[in-house]
Amino acid sequence: MATYQATNACTWRNGSWIAGVTDYVRQGVYPDANNYENVGAMLFDLASIRNTYANYYPTSASIHLVRIAAGDWGSARTMTLYAGNASGMPAPSSSTSVSGSRPTKVTSAYNYTVSAGQGAKDIAISTALIDSIGSGASNCLFMDAGSSTLNYMGFGARDNLSQIVLTINWASRTTACSAPTSCSLNATLSESDVTLSWSGASGGINNSISSYEIQYSDSSDNITWGAWTALTTVITTATSGSVSVAPPTTRGNYRRFQVRTRGTAGASYYSGWKVSTNSVRRNTVPSSATTAVASPSNYSDETITLTWSGASGGTSAIKGYQIASRTSTDNSTWSSWNVLTTLTLSASGGSYNPNVSRIPGTYTQFGIWTIDTLDVYSSEMISNSIYCNITACVAPTACSVSATLAEGNVTLSWSGASGGAGNAITSYEIQFSDSTDNSTWGAWAALATVFTSATSGSVIVSPPTTRGNYRQFRVRTRGAAGESFYSDWTVSSNTVRRNTLPTPPTSFTAAPAIYESSTVTLTWSGTIPGTSSIKQYVIQRSTSMDEINWSAYEALTIVVSSATSGTYIANASQVAGMYTRYRISVTDTLDAVSAYVVSGTVKKNSPPTAPLIVCPVSGSSSYKATPRFMITTGIEPDGQKQIVEVKIDTGIWINSVDNPEMFSVSGYLGNGVKTVYQSAALAAGNHTVTVRCIDSDIESSSPEVVRTFTVLPPPFETITANETHVKAIHIQMLRTAVNTVRSYYNLSQVTWSEEIVAGKSTIKNWPFHITELRKAIESVITIVNNFDSSSTFDIPPLTWLPIGTGRPKADVMQQIQDLILEL
Repeated sequence: MATYQATNACTWRNGSWIAGVTDYVRQGVYPDANNYENVGAMLFDLASIRNTYANYYPTSASIHLVRIAAGDWGSARTMTLYAGNASGMPAPSSSTSVSGSRPTKVTSAYNYTVSAGQGAKDIAISTALIDSIGSGASNCLFMDAGSSTLNYMGFGARDNLSQIVLTINWASRTTACSAPTSCSLNATLSESDVTLSWSGASGGINNSISSYEIQYSDSSDNITWGAWTALTTVITTATSGSVSVAPPTTRGNYRRFQVRTRGTAGASYYSGWKVSTNSVRRNTVPSSATTAVASPSNYSDETITLTWSGASGGTSAIKGYQIASRTSTDNSTWSSWNVLTTLTLSASGGSYNPNVSRIPGTYTQFGIWTIDTLDVYSSEMISNSIYCNITACVAPTACSVSATLAEGNVTLSWSGASGGAGNAITSYEIQFSDSTDNSTWGAWAALATVFTSATSGSVIVSPPTTRGNYRQFRVRTRGAAGESFYSDWTVSSNTVRRNTLPTPPTSFTAAPAIYESSTVTLTWSGTIPGTSSIKQYVIQRSTSMDEINWSAYEALTIVVSSATSGTYIANASQVAGMYTRYRISVTDTLDAVSAYVVSGTVKKNSPPTAPLIVCPVSGSSSYKATPRFMITTGIEPDGQKQIVEVKIDTGIWINSVDNPEMFSVSGYLGNGVKTVYQSAALAAGNHTVTVRCIDSDIESSSPEVVRTFTVLPPPFETITANETHVKAIHIQMLRTAVNTVRSYYNLSQVTWSEEIVAGKSTIKNWPFHITELRKAIESVITIVNNFDSSSTFDIPPLTWLPIGTGRPKADVMQQIQDLILEL
């Protein structure tokens, strides 16, 4: 139980709250007050009442009032009580009347009898009045007897609010849940589950939401519904929810649903049912096409057209069509369906170009299924049968090779081929056959397959591996229908022969064998072409210093010529003594190269080495007017003969070939050959001799050897027998002359055994001095006569005259003098 003292109270009359007229709370019409109606309003602690009301409900209520002497207070009267709303009431502390509206009534009137007499009155009142205040519909209780003058009463309070007390007995409240305010399906036509959604539900007091109960009802016409059937319970505490539900099992029927809120307080406090605002219908199957025609009925490689019409949707529109095919070899027993495509097409008919079997003898049918927007398929509509009839490919009408003679690859070309009916070209098969004579051919051998869909083509092919042999080719067209429908073979209209190599020259020479100039001449002949004309000659060379160890061949030149012989002037090595050899090959117009032919060797000329001059010794002297020159030839490295040439002073060259009389050994001389040159008579005085050797073939010269010498006049006094008296001076002059001659011949000076002094030397020793002179001269004669193999220009055999005793005789002296002048 709870008590609530009034928080304000005031009487309303004639458009005003009359706090300034009375503190009492009155009802009814008091005639003495201009018959104005009085309405007494009482306010209580609304927040407290409403907070309590949220979880409790009133089981009973009473109001405590204190009746005052007003009206017929001595009699019992009826108090008419309302719950309603008042506004503008002055505060309890105010005694000023204010304008205001008459309280408005929310509840019905409740009449209570107030006993007669003044004083406290406790009146039980209806809980409906409390419900109105607790729910927030009203903010006050007020008494309003209307225009009744009989029930005019007054109660104290405004100046003592404790006289107005509201007593309420509360009991714990449990209220039913509220049903959803919204319930609907997300689709009204479906092939499968849809979603049922609801919202706006709420729990009751002391009765929280625990779940939702779902039921359904079916109908064939969406008007007349069958009984509700339990479907499911959705456990949740939310005020909204959803669940997947199925349409009716019978196609075309409808289904609706209802939902109620269930709370923790149990079934007594479940909400009412909320029926879905729409229903879902089970989709009906679309209708298949009424016609389906495939054409042409007989085909090979033509495009097939499938046409259909008369399809329709059920409860859903047409979305498209599934196209499938099946095959048969007898037009009776069929394979399983093979899906070809799914078309998006909303029309009731259409056309499609399917891929079909190109195997001859095959029958094909097509099935067409209508598909609606919910992916429901109709039964199939089967087309008529069509029949495949394929023909073989056509062989090329032309086939040839690009060259009939080849060293390397050539091109095989063909054209004029075509595919057969239902048998498009896929490739060409190439084979070849070889022959030695272009007449008798070997077996065909596989070569290549060229993949192309064109009606012509080409491929690189090679001639036979054996030179001089022939090769032919053949081609056939292959198609998509397989080997049974390949074309016949087309043989190439010409053949290709493998080129034969040219034969190199039978003669190839290099000249001269020994050369001095900067070039040599290469000459060749006897070349024989192969199956192709001569295009050029390739010449290479190799060098050696010993004719044993040769360098690698290096390219020298290419002579472009189709002749079978030729000449080439080649720059030659200028290294003296260098051997060079050459080789030549022939290249034909197909760039085939023959073997090489090697020439003989040529050699760069090496001049002879300088000759050796025994005499004269440079700077020496001779008493002979036609002096001797003793010469030994040097080495000629090339093995040629040598010609000795001598020049006196600035005279002409005298040689051993053209002037043989001047040389003891004349003509062409070998290496190390000794010869004596005896010059023509020279005047007394200083002279120069120049000697050289030239080789016999090239006439290249050795280094020149130069000697200076002097031809002396005879130094002797004439000795006449029986007249001239031989003296010491005569012996001294002979000694000087002998040593002069010995120097000329490169002999050492004689050291005489005794010095001869005029007037002192004894006569008895003079024979010994003559003998000593003779021995010194004999050495010279030996050198001269033994120098070469010829006796030409030798000193004739000599018999010395008897010396005798004493002074030498004139003839002995004269013999010595004459001999010195010939040395």
